[in-house]
Amino acid sequence: MRHAPTLPYATGAAATRRSPRHAENEDQHRILDANHLAVAAFRKGALFAVADGVSTSRRGRYAAELMCSRIDTFFDRFQAPRVESLTQLVNEVDWELRGLGHGQAACTVSMLWLAYGMANVVHVGDSQLYRVRHGDCTRLTETHRGGRSLGAYVGMGPQIADVMQVWQEPLFVGDLFLLVTDGVTEVIRPEELLDLWWTGGGSPQRAVQSIIAEVNRRGGQDDATAIVVDVLAVESDPADETTFSGRTDFVRKRG
Repeated sequence: MRHAPTLPYATGAAATRRSPRHAENEDQHRILDANHLAVAAFRKGALFAVADGVSTSRRGRYAAELMCSRIDTFFDRFQAPRVESLTQLVNEVDWELRGLGHGQAACTVSMLWLAYGMANVVHVGDSQLYRVRHGDCTRLTETHRGGRSLGAYVGMGPQIADVMQVWQEPLFVGDLFLLVTDGVTEVIRPEELLDLWWTGGGSPQRAVQSIIAEVNRRGGQDDATAIVVDVLAVESDPADETTFSGRTDFVRKRG
């Protein structure tokens, strides 16, 4: 008898701050996890995202808000979502932003969808997503820049298909993910992000607060947003023999 796979349990927290040079914070973020009753009822996983409005466009904040409002529809809209469902959302927002006129509204986006034993990433721009496993911090996303100019953004047009990054990998208990906008990475190195996680006692909420406090302490000049996601439980298909145990151990039952 074939069983439907169960879903991972992950806890996430976010913190953000406005640049002293900006009248409003152009960063936006979303955490759609089991703490939202509607999301939990859908049983389609958990979704985390940061979107950064491009400050050189007149309506950067609007673009980031639009991106996040479309992310809000993900679980309700797609009956059987796949990673292609996320890329479809990005393409639709890109098309809508282009309707405002080239360069008038643009944003970057990094999304992490945890579902059915997989981590799925869709990324455009210069925000970054890191995975920590067995103490090693790995950057999963590319920096889309051409010199000092942003080389990829939502709202750029059909060429977005050539630069959109899609990444998938099996999920493990104890995996830790950090999503940060460039206002964080401009002043804090990846290994320092990991240090702030450990000094926060393994609490996502304390970790993101410490990250933003450190951006402030170092005089960061851009809007800054951080999300920390801690994967606490991953269960496989009960018909399979693969199980997960502990924060970093992968166990295959035998016999």
